[in-house]
Amino acid sequence: MAHTQPRFRALYSAMLGGFVLFGVTLTIIGATLPKIIHGFRWSYTATGLVLSSGSLAYFVTTFISGILVQRLGPKRVLVAGLAIQGLGLAFFAACPFVLLNLLLCVLMGVGHGGIEVVVNFSVVRMERPGQSRLMSLTHAAFSVGAILGPFLLAGLLEVGAGWQVVYRLMAGVSFGAAGAVGLLSFAGVAGGPQRTSEEDPRVLDLLRRPLLILLFLTLLLYVGSELGVSHWLAEYYERVLHSSAFRAQLMPSVLWAGVLLGRVAVSFGYRGSRQAEVLVVLACLCTVSLAVAIVIGDAVGAGVGFFVTGLGYSAVYPLVMVLVGRHFQRGQSVAIGFASTGGGVGCFAMPFVMAAISDHFGLRAGFLFYLSLCVMMTGVTFAILRLVRAMPEQTSV
Repeated sequence: MAHTQPRFRALYSAMLGGFVLFGVTLTIIGATLPKIIHGFRWSYTATGLVLSSGSLAYFVTTFISGILVQRLGPKRVLVAGLAIQGLGLAFFAACPFVLLNLLLCVLMGVGHGGIEVVVNFSVVRMERPGQSRLMSLTHAAFSVGAILGPFLLAGLLEVGAGWQVVYRLMAGVSFGAAGAVGLLSFAGVAGGPQRTSEEDPRVLDLLRRPLLILLFLTLLLYVGSELGVSHWLAEYYERVLHSSAFRAQLMPSVLWAGVLLGRVAVSFGYRGSRQAEVLVVLACLCTVSLAVAIVIGDAVGAGVGFFVTGLGYSAVYPLVMVLVGRHFQRGQSVAIGFASTGGGVGCFAMPFVMAAISDHFGLRAGFLFYLSLCVMMTGVTFAILRLVRAMPEQTSV
């Protein structure tokens, strides 16, 4: 927090807490996935449909939230997102009915979308010019939550609580967080020029800019691969590597430990402003390491590969957000919302495609699909690097 301006410290602390909670609520789904599949007797396709429904709601909400932040302000959008997320968590997995759980997953996706956009928008406004340290640290907080989620589940099971209890607990935390955020002031991050009728035609022009489209595609491929691997890693360890259920449910934490280490390293260790170059390096790293993890048939060796994959995934999202904030000064919340929507599209489409592949060709083939997303993402990041090097440092839209 040493790099946060004093007037933003309380609010930035809330943003960190919000992303810790966000990380927990995302990874507990992956950690409980084997229990959901086998306890409710869901097929991979039905499971993928439920996961995709939340992702569909997420990507629609991210775009809408970018507009709502301008109209209603970030505070209202964040409070609503936390409350809606809590409502979905309060009843998810209470019964085996696919349709009901699908609708509850939609509520969680709506909440996640609102939280994602408001936190990224607010941190971009707090960040010092040309830096990415606060953004990387914020997304490191997400990784902390992603690591804590599976351990929280394991702890609850150890004391004899049912695995569904983790969802009810996070629902209560979400409602409490909504109330706490409602007491905070967003002065200083909610300011700036509001969109006027003169600026309305420029929104479509902004969404057609090549750099923003490439950043959108990066998040589409990155989130589709990262969250996909996270959601299915426990099942992969049980079914493909024949690990114990206890080890399998903790494996998402290994992936997210790599993500956390990478984000903290970038936040505290990288002082430059060449985010596009770092983005290319990380994309190459996650592609190579995921390929190694899939090829290795040993559980320990694969675990090392997935940990390094997490290092590669680590700062992709925060670096993209910093590039959006730097090169799209006007219409910033809309640009951030649109880029975040790329991640939502990846969340929506990829789990369903992967589940269909796995049903027909096996779970390892599904992970090869995620590897192909990393390969494509690497190509897109090289295109971003070339475009950023050819353009002025600041682009106002």
